[in-house]
Amino acid sequence: MWIVKSPNDPNICMVEGDYGIRLPIEVTGATFGAVDSVDFVVKAAPDGEDIVAKTYDALTIEANTIPLELTAEESAKLPKGLYVYRLDWYQDGHFMCNLVPKASFKVVDKA
Repeated sequence: MWIVKSPNDPNICMVEGDYGIRLPIEVTGATFGAVDSVDFVVKAAPDGEDIVAKTYDALTIEANTIPLELTAEESAKLPKGLYVYRLDWYQDGHFMCNLVPKASFKVVDKA
């Protein structure tokens, strides 16, 4: 289960162990085309190693919406705790900007 407070709040919360549930992230301020991609990265700290990293491209981004969905393996890498995530936009392999430079990604206990 994903928990998002409001469309204007980039912070994300999920229940420990959940996977296979899609969270549509609608991006405003940029229009994605055939050569665009977006990297989604979760880390324990802003300067830490990537824990989960996913790339979305023109085949997966639809109507400027990124279909964030974790696999069982990715979810297993995220025990209960507080993390940070970012969304980076690339065009034809060139970095354009940080759509979300640093926001919280909280994993809460299932019980």
